[in-house]
Amino acid sequence: MMEVGSWLWKLSFMFHVISNAAFFGISLVFTVGDKEILNEKTVKKYLKLAFIFVLTTGATGILLLSILTMSGMDDLTSNPVGQSALVMILGYLIVLFVISLALIYKGGEARIYKKLFGIMFFSYLFVYVIRVYLTT
Repeated sequence: MMEVGSWLWKLSFMFHVISNAAFFGISLVFTVGDKEILNEKTVKKYLKLAFIFVLTTGATGILLLSILTMSGMDDLTSNPVGQSALVMILGYLIVLFVISLALIYKGGEARIYKKLFGIMFFSYLFVYVIRVYLTT
């Protein structure tokens, strides 16, 4: 049974890290991008792709958190790993809210998309700086 849990942990962690990195990269490109890359057609295409990455990150994060709780980490507030998981959940909720706003936005202004991607990028960056501080 532990063998299956080990492979499940490794696969879900791999998908979690890859989807996180892909979303982080997309949000960085559109945060520092110029008006040529920020046209509405390109932004909407990559926004949908980023939304898929965010959903994959959330699903694998829930799976990883459930595996952690099954292995004995019940109280998330008592240790640094649990505290960093709570910070990651908060950052994920902020990003999920902002990306939902960006998906329903119909204006097409480049500066609005740039600000929305900037909020998502810097919130993820802030979460990972806190995570590194808590786990080292």
